[in-house]
Amino acid sequence: MSSALPFVILASGTGTNARALLQAAEQESSLLRCVGLVSDRASAPALEIAAEFGVEAAVIPASNPAQLLDYLKQKEPRWACLAGYKRIVPDSFLQFFHDEALGFARVMNVHPSLLPAYPGLHGYRRAFADGVKVSGVTVHLVDGGLDTGHVILQRSFTRGTHDTESSFTAKGRAIELELFPAALKHAAAGRIKLQGGAGSRFISLE
Repeated sequence: MSSALPFVILASGTGTNARALLQAAEQESSLLRCVGLVSDRASAPALEIAAEFGVEAAVIPASNPAQLLDYLKQKEPRWACLAGYKRIVPDSFLQFFHDEALGFARVMNVHPSLLPAYPGLHGYRRAFADGVKVSGVTVHLVDGGLDTGHVILQRSFTRGTHDTESSFTAKGRAIELELFPAALKHAAAGRIKLQGGAGSRFISLE
């Protein structure tokens, strides 16, 4: 049996981050193995991307958490990656991935801001509208709050004098495609640990 880390992707949209994760798994098959992709939307392009990589995809409405849990039990992933998944995952999902020894659910998300700034939707758009000089990307653990989980990785980028909202956003999305697979590789290597200290929002990559 393969020792590669089995993971599942949840995606709602275009699938650019899903593709980056699938490419990482294809390139490092001894380290990563995608066992499935789930979308809440039957029209999501991410489903076609999964097919390109020979990964079984499923459409499961967000209103059916029991079906999602059954799917997870069948696929037996160790980690889940929320790649543009536009839904709040149910408690049963987090409980499935909760690791008592680690103290957190093995679920990560990529977010378009330097958290805790700009949680929620449209991080790049809001940052650009506010005229921020430095924005960035965060990969974080998922907990029961809105983008409140411990930070795994962050990377910043600067706003150029001639940046438009489109070019500003493109800088962030390019980082997402590198940072998300990097965080998953850390998970596969067992490096993601809770950092000591009350109130800390950051992970220690041991």
